[in-house]
Amino acid sequence: MYNGMLVPAKVEGGKAYFVLKKNLPHLIKERRIQKFHRSEGWLDIDNDQRKNEAPRYNGAERRGGSVLDWTLFSLPIDQQLHSGQSLEAILGYGEKAREIALKLKSVARTNLSVLIQGKTGTGKGVVAQVLHELSKRKDRPFIRVDCGTIPPTLIESELFGYEKGSFTGAFRSKLGRFQLANGGTVFLDEIANLSMDMQTRLLGFLEERVVNSIGGVSPVKLDLRIISATNADLPAQIRSCQFREDLFYRLNEFEISMPSLRERCDDIFYLATKFLLIANAELEKDIFGFSEGAIDFLSEYDFSGNIRELKNLIKRAALLAEEVIEAEHFASDAGAGERTDSLDTCLENAFVKGHSIHEITEMLRKIAERKIIVRMYEQSRGNKKKTSEALGIDYSTLFRKMREYDLLQ
Repeated sequence: MYNGMLVPAKVEGGKAYFVLKKNLPHLIKERRIQKFHRSEGWLDIDNDQRKNEAPRYNGAERRGGSVLDWTLFSLPIDQQLHSGQSLEAILGYGEKAREIALKLKSVARTNLSVLIQGKTGTGKGVVAQVLHELSKRKDRPFIRVDCGTIPPTLIESELFGYEKGSFTGAFRSKLGRFQLANGGTVFLDEIANLSMDMQTRLLGFLEERVVNSIGGVSPVKLDLRIISATNADLPAQIRSCQFREDLFYRLNEFEISMPSLRERCDDIFYLATKFLLIANAELEKDIFGFSEGAIDFLSEYDFSGNIRELKNLIKRAALLAEEVIEAEHFASDAGAGERTDSLDTCLENAFVKGHSIHEITEMLRKIAERKIIVRMYEQSRGNKKKTSEALGIDYSTLFRKMREYDLLQ
């Protein structure tokens, strides 16, 4: 539970908290805690010289031979790495995170196409960007293409570009994402959502690395790296003739599998602390830690939304908290995820909170709609086009609803 960033502390009356290490001198000086835990045991603040010192924390420390600078957490990944932040500080220090870091360091400076597989919210996008930043192409563009949010009718023109007059509405020429990324990296997220026709076109590009824009007559040779990601079971889609086997092997020259957060129990409290520091910066608050009850809550929570759910959970709790995050600050968030499975529990919570019948009806409608979308999305193996068709709604409506319910990668 103690992760080097959280320090066990006790306030008057013996209540236990886990406070941010960077806040410790400040809390001691203001006598807001009575004791804190060190390797040799509990230490009373009256016996600690830091009670008379002004806080002098600058954020950087060494951990396992790598740099951990808490003040950099709010920066984009490329800026963190360029500022000296270690890869472990970005991904985590647990066993699974270290395995991922080792794979990234091994493959980053090659030109191999990398396929990142994992459930929603496991950090596939973060790994893709880290891979680019560690590569020889880091000073060239990194362009992300979300294949699940671009309508099937537009994906070809987005990737390959088009010439003026090549189709109705093409009033000017436009470079595709591949050409814009020349010399750098293209990250194809939700690759399983590509149609079979588009998969064939992509396979041709990967074999020749030549772009023919729509309506163009002069092929353009490109030099770029392809990273792709999916939360779908591609081998199963290959067996059901939904994904091309030859394309799979072209994309999967090197594979990185992202574990669920529950498979990374040794990183939950490190990530929770990291997200609290980020939330404090974004919300301009100074939440100094977690109560024992909050720690117990996080220990038992299912995290079906993985790292993204943890981040959202911490941010919303920080918004509600005054000084420290308590278990009850997670209650409203827990009601939006796995803990809404019981209709009776949902109704009981709504009545206790005094919601009107209109509010309760709307809440139940959203819970049901979210569950229907999730179920159909799973049955469609992560294919948004098939999901929208099965639900009888257009693609843009499905995308809007998935964004509303935090179901997008």
